[in-house]
Amino acid sequence: MGIPTYVPGYPPDGSSLGQTKSTLRNNLDGTFQTLNVDHVNNNGQPGSRPPGYHTIIHEVTQTNVSTVTGYNQIFSGVPGTLIINGVTTPNIPSNGDTQLYSLTGMGGITQLTGSAVGSNGYTWAGAILMQWGNFNPNISTSVSFPVEFPHAVFNIQLTGSASNSSTFRNGVSTGSLSKSGFTWQGSIDSHWTPIYWLAIGN
Repeated sequence: MGIPTYVPGYPPDGSSLGQTKSTLRNNLDGTFQTLNVDHVNNNGQPGSRPPGYHTIIHEVTQTNVSTVTGYNQIFSGVPGTLIINGVTTPNIPSNGDTQLYSLTGMGGITQLTGSAVGSNGYTWAGAILMQWGNFNPNISTSVSFPVEFPHAVFNIQLTGSASNSSTFRNGVSTGSLSKSGFTWQGSIDSHWTPIYWLAIGN
């Protein structure tokens, strides 16, 4: 049996208890049952815990959210379709799954979740997007990030892996770093492979 539908305005003026008892009971029971979803109820169930505490939070997916001055909002949305303050969120990840966001009382937007793990992958860590990968280098090698950074690349680190001691010069080609990738430029011999990279941005 589902949660009873709440009927406002009960008891109406001039009505007797007998006339309104069923509706009042449904209103009270339905309110209790609604609060019981995702919360410890006022009998301390499940278990013996403080009434009103959350057990789990089921978030309804949002499509359009605006700043509420002075208040932080945490909500669920689908990247690429969720609109925050009139701007569509970056489509990262692009698999259509829900992700968590935070919107501050001054309009600061943070994507809290979203990742693709593997030897070449990425993850959102608060407001920071971290990406990583590796490649087998030539003298000049173009590398594409798994996803394009929505705003900017802050830093990129490169580390070579060598089977023995050998000459190695390692860097990003001047002017090649963009939101979508970079060009590796270096001087190597056959011992240096692969080269690992880590990029940080937002």
